[in-house]
Amino acid sequence: MRRRLSILAILLLACLAALGYAVFRPFPSGKVTNWRLPPGEGVRSVARRLVKEGRIPPWSGPLFRAVARVRGLDRHLHAGFYHLADTMSVWSAVEVLSGPAGAGLRMTLPEGRTCRDLSGILRQAQLADSATFAALCVNADSARKLGIPSDGLEGYLFPDTYIFGGGETPMEIARAMHRRFLEVVKASVDSTSPAWRELGLTGVVTLASIVEREAAVRTEAPRIAGVFWERLQKGIPLGADPTVRYALGKFTGPLTKSDLAVESAYNTRVYPGLPPGPIANPGSDAIRAALHPDTTGGWLYFVAKEDGSREHYFARDLNQHVNFKEKAARNRRARGG
Repeated sequence: MRRRLSILAILLLACLAALGYAVFRPFPSGKVTNWRLPPGEGVRSVARRLVKEGRIPPWSGPLFRAVARVRGLDRHLHAGFYHLADTMSVWSAVEVLSGPAGAGLRMTLPEGRTCRDLSGILRQAQLADSATFAALCVNADSARKLGIPSDGLEGYLFPDTYIFGGGETPMEIARAMHRRFLEVVKASVDSTSPAWRELGLTGVVTLASIVEREAAVRTEAPRIAGVFWERLQKGIPLGADPTVRYALGKFTGPLTKSDLAVESAYNTRVYPGLPPGPIANPGSDAIRAALHPDTTGGWLYFVAKEDGSREHYFARDLNQHVNFKEKAARNRRARGG
C-alpha cells in the first residue's frame, strides 16, 4: 500500500512538474517572428494554432485557454502582429498576446501584378487569406462599395509600399490600396490629356495596365503608350500579347498559334479597341504614360530587341517592323537563344 502511494506521489509530482514546465518554462527559444492575429479570432482558435505550429506543447491547448481566462485575455484579444518565438511556455505566449500589438508590417506590392498575384503576396505576409482576397477582387458589390466603375477591383489597387497593422480585413486592405490609386490618378490627370477626354478613367486604367505589362524599361512607357494610342485612333488591333495571356490565365511560357486565336474580348490580336477592362494593376509611370502617350515618332509597332537590354525597337510601318524583327532574331541567336 505504501509503495502504491509512493508511485502515485511520484506520478503526481511528475504531472505537476510537466504542468509547471509548460506554463512557466523560462525560455522562449528559436527564431522570433511576426505572428498575425486576424480580426475575430478567439482564444480557442489561437490555442489550436499555437499547438499546431509547435509553439506551445501539443497537449497544452486547454491549459492555454485556462491561463488566458485567468489573465483576461479571452476578453481583450486584439488583432495585429505579435512577436512570438518558435517555442514558448503557455504563460509567455499569453503574456505576449496580452500586450500591445507590434508596430505593423511594411511591405511593397509591385507594379503590374494581377489581383490574384496580390492575393498570394498578401497570404505570404499573413495579411489576408488568398482565396478571400481573390474572391473580393472579382466581386461587383465590393467594387461598387469602393466606387470603382467596374465589376471588379482589377487595375484599381495601386502598387506601392504600405504599412499594415495586421488587424485589417481584406476589404480594408483593398480600400487602402484604392485610396492610394485615386491620389495618384488625381495628381496625374490634367486638361491636356487627350486620352482622359476620350477614354475616361476606365479606358486610361485599361491602357495603363497593358503598357505596364509591356514596358520592361520604365522610360519606354510613353512610347509604348503612343503606339497603342495611334492604333486606337486608326482602328488597328493593339496586338498586345499580355491581353491574350490574361484571357488564358497563361502568364509564362510561349504563346501558341491557337493561344493567339483564342475567342475572348481580351484578345487584342483579334479585336480592335481596348479590352473590357484592366489586365493588371499599373504603377504611376504607366498611368502617366497612358494619360500622355508619346506619339512624336508616329510609331505603330514595337518588338523586343532580344539583346539583353529589355528595350524595344519602334517602327513606323510594317516593312521597318519586319526588319527590326529580323534584327531581334539575330540578336537572340548571337546570345545563344
